[in-house]
Amino acid sequence: MYGNEIRQLLTDLAWVDDISYYHSLRVGYLMSRFAETDMGKQFVKQAWVTRNEFVAAGLLHDIAKLRWPIEILLSDERLKDLEREELLRVWGYMIEHPLGSEEIVMDYYKRTGNRFWERIAKGVVSHHENYSGDGYPYRLKGTEIPLLARGVRVFDHYVRDVEVRRHKNKSQDPGAVIKEMHSILGVHFDPYWGEKILDYLEATPAFPANLDQWLDEELKKNF
Repeated sequence: MYGNEIRQLLTDLAWVDDISYYHSLRVGYLMSRFAETDMGKQFVKQAWVTRNEFVAAGLLHDIAKLRWPIEILLSDERLKDLEREELLRVWGYMIEHPLGSEEIVMDYYKRTGNRFWERIAKGVVSHHENYSGDGYPYRLKGTEIPLLARGVRVFDHYVRDVEVRRHKNKSQDPGAVIKEMHSILGVHFDPYWGEKILDYLEATPAFPANLDQWLDEELKKNF
């Protein structure tokens, strides 16, 4: 029912930035696998979303990067290497992108009235909020943050650290990433669900060799 819209959004993202596209697919893939576990099913139930809404939030959490200027989106400079004026400009886009992703998703809700999109938007807009209250864009704290967003937060952070990106040409060891993430449970991540998701990530197999094929199968089967 929603596969064509999700595919079009992700295809548009792939055209402008393949790294952000594959990042989104990795997050969505891990969330789809987690949703198949008993713990994942419990999470989805407590978040008051469907399994498909859970996965779609992972796939679309960074969709606002469609709107970023190409020179920022494709830059391989690290933040610490930027001049002050450019750093402020880049940070502006970074802090704004959850709001932009929410706006794109909510456009579908406004057009269709289908609450599938509205529930996804609530997870997307808050996926950079920290459990301690010092995240963005609204500085929500603890259970003020929708549970869906607290889940996306963990998967997004993990994938970001284990994948190769433009400003870092080496991935980090997954075990080291998980250990570091455990140290900030209750600070960046929900202390209970963060730990459960990290336990899952520690035991989960590698990403599939062909993420595009996985996406095709996921959308045809479930959406």
